[in-house]
Amino acid sequence: MSLLNKIKLYFSGIIEEVNLDWKKIALELNQKLIELQIKYQEANQRIADLEKIVAIYKEKENAK
Repeated sequence: MSLLNKIKLYFSGIIEEVNLDWKKIALELNQKLIELQIKYQEANQRIADLEKIVAIYKEKENAK
């Protein structure tokens, strides 16, 4: 095996390892983003539900 091939194999191994690390990091960040979006959506839904409840109570108070 020539020296050039040895160098190429050495660096390709390092590059692939780095790429795998970046893929793992990207997947983890994407998963965290999805989790945060779900929490945000749940919070917005809770706010909307509470606003509806307040509107119902106000309507009942005005009807009295």
